[in-house]
Amino acid sequence: VRDVRKFDQDMTLERRGDTLVASFAFDEVFTERMRRRLSSGFTSRLLVKVLLEDKKGKKVALGLVQYTILYDLWEESYRVRIRGTQGRRDLRVANIKGLLDACSRVKQLPMVKDLGLKPAGRYRLRVEIEVNPASDEQRRKVREYLANPDGRSSVGSPSSFFGSFSRIFVREQDIQADAIYTYRSPFRGLPAAKD
Repeated sequence: VRDVRKFDQDMTLERRGDTLVASFAFDEVFTERMRRRLSSGFTSRLLVKVLLEDKKGKKVALGLVQYTILYDLWEESYRVRIRGTQGRRDLRVANIKGLLDACSRVKQLPMVKDLGLKPAGRYRLRVEIEVNPASDEQRRKVREYLANPDGRSSVGSPSSFFGSFSRIFVREQDIQADAIYTYRSPFRGLPAAKD
């Protein structure tokens, strides 16, 4: 992970019938470096995990959104796929401003509740955004490579020893994502139902 940043931010939590919905912005993710990456023609992904947690840190509700963004070099526009607890949408946007409008805000994201949600409790939203998260398979391949860099070594060989030694310097979270951003709201009571 190249970049880990944390922000305290006011976010909106509403109730629509029995469903909790969260709304928030995350403009800080779209740094100048990130904007250049988005316009490179390579696919970029943002994984947005929205957690409702109690004062003890127990997660009592969850919402997910994944943005897959590809700049089409020939058509000079962005293709965006948004998938999550709101369903799936495919968009085509003409410029970086349109991309930021589509991808830097979450509006009324439905959250899946846990049975441990107590109406009288105080809760906060925590949003974790992973920029270009590595898949489980990709992390497994990196671990295999670190254990056996040239792919030919047997147990006890110098390369195998180096692979074991190098794992001291490469932590699991180092191969998790390009950047991780965390946003936290203040603790509050649950909102009243709206129709």
